[in-house]
Amino acid sequence: MNYEAVLAGLPDAVIAVDTELRVVFWNSAAEVLTERSARRAVGKFLKELLPPDASVIRRLAETLATGESRSEPEGIVERGDHRSVPVGIVTAPLFGRDGSVEAAVAVLRDLSRIRQLEAEVRRGETLAAAGRMAVGLAHEVRNPLGAIRGAVQLLRRELGADSRLTEYTDVLLTEVDRVNRIIEMLVDLARPVQLRPVPLNLHQLFDRVALMSEEAARERGVTIVRRYDPSLPPILGDEDRLLQVFHNLVRNALDSMSRGGHLTLTTRVSLNPLFGRMDLGAGARNMVEAQVADEGAGIPEAVRARIFDPFFTTKDKGLGLGLAICHRILEEHRGAIQVDSAEGQGTVVTCFLPIVK
Repeated sequence: MNYEAVLAGLPDAVIAVDTELRVVFWNSAAEVLTERSARRAVGKFLKELLPPDASVIRRLAETLATGESRSEPEGIVERGDHRSVPVGIVTAPLFGRDGSVEAAVAVLRDLSRIRQLEAEVRRGETLAAAGRMAVGLAHEVRNPLGAIRGAVQLLRRELGADSRLTEYTDVLLTEVDRVNRIIEMLVDLARPVQLRPVPLNLHQLFDRVALMSEEAARERGVTIVRRYDPSLPPILGDEDRLLQVFHNLVRNALDSMSRGGHLTLTTRVSLNPLFGRMDLGAGARNMVEAQVADEGAGIPEAVRARIFDPFFTTKDKGLGLGLAICHRILEEHRGAIQVDSAEGQGTVVTCFLPIVK
């Protein structure tokens, strides 16, 4: 059996070094994890490829010194673009015929997907709790609101159309209706999303949202750019719900670009290793990416982890429910949503949606 071929085909990264921490083996999974090719890695010292204080270097050095295995439940591997990837690390010594340690091997498991799933579960639990609270709140608030609306309508009738006080009754009715709409949005978090999934053309959905947003974009000096994959297959989704998601994302992007710029709508078959194929309960299914990218202010790192939390917002106006509802809708589609942002450089929101089988 060709053991090197077996190691090369493992889904986990395998890195072997000699006693001087010089790389002697670097499998394809290590290439993907570190974004460094085996051709450039083999023969180099590990500290030339990774930061000198990297967890894997420390663990391999300990293994070479002691001849004992080491493990770290969660270490960090830094990629070439300075992005950090959480990994589980296990090292083991390789002994020569005389019993001395002549090399060491490290196995690194990418924990990104696990962390992503954990975050999705936490978000789902938060949304469910907010939804339960909203149902109770709606019951308690709607009754007095109905009474207030009825009383204002009677007062308006008594005052007559010519009364100067009519404008105040109009304000009252408008505000009561606004509160009712807010309650409806809250209840949406608890109410089961009734989907009517059908095959859809993602480009047509994006075009409709772009058409509805053209005037707002023009006012802000924003140019909407389309980058569509012409061979994109149809997706499976609920048209009204997905339009709600995309309209919300485009509106957020426009709000962030007070100085103009480009808002780019991109579609493609997913190449993301986390979401490119997802198990939707009836077997894994390929996904497509619907991406909304802006050149706005970006999201501060301090608040990035909270953007899907209900009632959290960085805007002067708004309830902070938009992204929470988007997350819920994509979750019901058995898809996902991912946000990448750099302060001062813009934000990219990617929605992952299933392809029609």
